[in-house]
Amino acid sequence: MDLQKGERQANVDWSLCEALKTINIGRLPKVLLIYDIMCQYWKKLGQRVFRNEYLELPNILIDKAIGMFHVHGHQDSCLYRYGPMYIANIGMIDGEILETLWAVLNKISQSARTSSLATRAELLDDHMNDSNWKKLVGMGMF
Repeated sequence: MDLQKGERQANVDWSLCEALKTINIGRLPKVLLIYDIMCQYWKKLGQRVFRNEYLELPNILIDKAIGMFHVHGHQDSCLYRYGPMYIANIGMIDGEILETLWAVLNKISQSARTSSLATRAELLDDHMNDSNWKKLVGMGMF
């Protein structure tokens, strides 16, 4: 989802509710949600959803995490509560893959800035897919 500068919790709330509503979670026991400011974001999510007639969270357990890059900038208690490496049954994940692409995507920012919404989405998708392809092809070397 495109967020305006200074992302608002209302936009993230809507994105989360829509994603959980539209993806096929079937009989999954729980979902893992990784967000840079999870320790603050999660505190009043239930109240915000309850007060908004357009939002609804499905009845599913949500494991909450902060990506490994960001969790080290939080309080020590956040590391053990929200660090992915301390959450049972999620494996090894850093949760920050988009952060690593920013330097590469900055090269196309001039083109993306003046593009329409659809063109910008395609432009970003193409560059991220190219990055994924290069990683996939390069894995054999290591």
